[in-house]
Amino acid sequence: MTAQLAQIPFTTLLEWMGMLSAITFLVSLLLIPFLISRASAGYFLIHPTIVEQRHKRHPVIALVIKIIRNSLGGFLCFAGFMMLFLPGQGLLTILIGVSLLDVPGRQKVLNMLIHRHAIQHGLNWIRRKTKRPPFQFPDK
Repeated sequence: MTAQLAQIPFTTLLEWMGMLSAITFLVSLLLIPFLISRASAGYFLIHPTIVEQRHKRHPVIALVIKIIRNSLGGFLCFAGFMMLFLPGQGLLTILIGVSLLDVPGRQKVLNMLIHRHAIQHGLNWIRRKTKRPPFQFPDK
């Protein structure tokens, strides 16, 4: 009787992990291509004017946007890390998550990821499928 009770929480945990894995996989199949196709072709090039525009917003709006961006970026980084072990597009999800974060060292990590040929190929493959121009990447 005691052994049966001890197995119930573990089974429930596995069921929840399985559902989370399936939901994350399905969301990544829909969300990642959508986000990649909506970005501009020069998204990975440094645009100081965009950063300056962000600082000109009302402080409350800027704070709300920063909280939403960092929360979404953190969630996508976590989900991408999990997708390295579960089904899904792990590295592309991590790349999108890192690009949303406002943390020190973000550009260094982003450059490390976008200079990988496999990631560039995957990003531009999605862009071709959605009939968008390929991304422009900075020189190493």
